[in-house]
Amino acid sequence: MNNLLKVKFAFCLAAALHLLRLSALALDPEKQAVIDSYEQPFTTYLAAIKDLGVALENVKTGAEFVKAADSFCDKANKFVDEFNDNKERFANSAVVRSMDDDPDSKKAMNDYLESLKEKLEDAKPIFDKLVSTLNKYPTSTEIDRIRDRVGATFQRLQLLYM
Repeated sequence: MNNLLKVKFAFCLAAALHLLRLSALALDPEKQAVIDSYEQPFTTYLAAIKDLGVALENVKTGAEFVKAADSFCDKANKFVDEFNDNKERFANSAVVRSMDDDPDSKKAMNDYLESLKEKLEDAKPIFDKLVSTLNKYPTSTEIDRIRDRVGATFQRLQLLYM
């Protein structure tokens, strides 16, 4: 029974991804390129979150924790930089403005953003574990440094929502 549920879930996920790609195929190449430009950094960021989760599950020492947190911060900050680059590049783009009036573009973006929102909500336990693990280690120069770095990284990420 459990395997059947896994197969059904995998099928539904594959179907949803296929439909998302089909709706994207209806877009003209310029609009699809804009969506792809934003999608790529998010794909990298989601992979960084997943990598952090795996690393936190296997951390045995403070040094391993610092390494995992540093790696996540490096990738998350790169994501913020790439996102901001895209934002600047497309700030006054006629293609982006035209997407507001195009139902296919709106649907493709809304579908992607909804999927992204779910993935980020699913990542909340990883961030909770990061914070709890951070508080687990006694204060040291390296732990204080990584605590500050994680805080600064989260501030940069929050600024994207404003």
